[in-house]
Amino acid sequence: MSAIRIFSLSLAVTLLLGCQSHDDELATDYSRTDAYAEGVPGGAVLETEELMASVSAVDKAKRTFTLRDDLGNKRTLVAPEQMQNFDQLQVGDRVKAVIAQERIVYLRQPGEPVEDGAAGVLATAPLGDKPGMLSADTVEITALVKGMDTTLRTATLELPDGTERTIKVRPDVDMKTEYLGRQVVLRVTTAVAISVQPQ
Repeated sequence: MSAIRIFSLSLAVTLLLGCQSHDDELATDYSRTDAYAEGVPGGAVLETEELMASVSAVDKAKRTFTLRDDLGNKRTLVAPEQMQNFDQLQVGDRVKAVIAQERIVYLRQPGEPVEDGAAGVLATAPLGDKPGMLSADTVEITALVKGMDTTLRTATLELPDGTERTIKVRPDVDMKTEYLGRQVVLRVTTAVAISVQPQ
């Protein structure tokens, strides 16, 4: 399957903590690991990004705060109402945010049950503590192998909504006609952890 690029950690922090101004992009550490069995369709990809930044300004009346990374980049965020411990945030606090996304793709075996759907969990820091949260969710979808082009080494998948998508097939995978009509499973698990430590 073609890679679904991991969300920018800055965007993830924005979605979790609120709206942002158009300041600098905060620096993150990024890593990626690919795993697959030679000749077997599918595989797994794990991508992670980590952000470390300090709170350089807090405006409690406007519910805004500014993060500054170790390279001097700054970004101002608006804390949503769900950020119940905003009053505990202080200049000098260190914010650590980690987002990890694992994508697993495989051919469903005949008779294997279909489990399309989603599941998730969200936990926030107790009242009175520094702001923090942990969020994790898993989405699984099934597509149908509708066609293959052995010259271009592509496969055409029909998605659950009826649309089709053409993907590249790894060079080591034998494009067998028996794969036509088989189901391809894509399971994406995303986890985000945000914590704030006093300086």
